[in-house]
Amino acid sequence: TQHVRNCGPQMFLISRKGGTLLTINNFVYRSNLKFFGKSNNILYWECVQNRSVKCRSRLKTIGDDLYVTNDVHNHMGDNKRIEAAKAAGMLIHKKLSSLTAADKIQGSWKMDTEGNPDHLPKM
Repeated sequence: TQHVRNCGPQMFLISRKGGTLLTINNFVYRSNLKFFGKSNNILYWECVQNRSVKCRSRLKTIGDDLYVTNDVHNHMGDNKRIEAAKAAGMLIHKKLSSLTAADKIQGSWKMDTEGNPDHLPKM
């Protein structure tokens, strides 16, 4: 398991349904944003290609600490998807610890993001 302490703001992609997707090293991860642990700050992430090509790459975040539990992907990176999201203004930088369960609901992004709020999607 690789561990990155206090990894700072991360890049998130807003899905077509308004969900929160984490981008790490040109790969995209999803979480159901159900928080676990005594401090209610543990999130589990899986590669978005998990269902389509059975990719087993996984991450775990505890507050702003990132743990890579499996970094092996069986597919190429999601560069095109990330670039398309960037062009459409659908990328947001945000600290992991600022995520809440409400972030999985369409249009619920809080304005503690870096950058211009005009880049947020119009719902």
